[in-house]
Amino acid sequence: MASALRADYFVSVEDYLSGERISQQKHEYLAGMVYAMAGTTINHDRIANNIISSLHAQLRGKPCEVFSSDVKVRIQRDAANFFYYPDVTVDCSGATGSSLYAEQPKVIFEITSPDTERVDRGEKLRNYQSLPTLDVYAILDQFHIAVSIYRRTPAGWVHEFLTELTDVLDLVPIGCNLAISAAYERTGIRV
Repeated sequence: MASALRADYFVSVEDYLSGERISQQKHEYLAGMVYAMAGTTINHDRIANNIISSLHAQLRGKPCEVFSSDVKVRIQRDAANFFYYPDVTVDCSGATGSSLYAEQPKVIFEITSPDTERVDRGEKLRNYQSLPTLDVYAILDQFHIAVSIYRRTPAGWVHEFLTELTDVLDLVPIGCNLAISAAYERTGIRV
């Protein structure tokens, strides 16, 4: 769970980005407030690494690439800026090696826990959906086989839910798919 560094102190985007370059701990930026990021569980990291491994192989030679939670995503919404560290991001901007954040995320994954679920399904969902390039936002439960998918369609955002190890998440906008069994590999979680 994140906590604010100071509740009465506004931080500019420039100061936030400068601080993140030298910080030993990651922080998210929410419209001027800076929040320290909490650590993760082993299964949380396994799921993230499984997703990255699967997508990395499928994206080889394509314009999009997959990034870990060390890469930020910037959102500009209603004159406010937000910076998050999604667990997995697929970006298609061809960002340079010196970029400080993903510029054109197409797919974002968050691995949720009881402490982060409210934010992942509320604030982050709304903010991620405001990204013009985002086509898929997937939330994976780290304790159960449960994947919520929010997919952009011409008619608006639709919600899907996968709960079987035999399910496959189709990621058509990036030409990939993710077997749910692969995402939960080595976690010991069963249906």
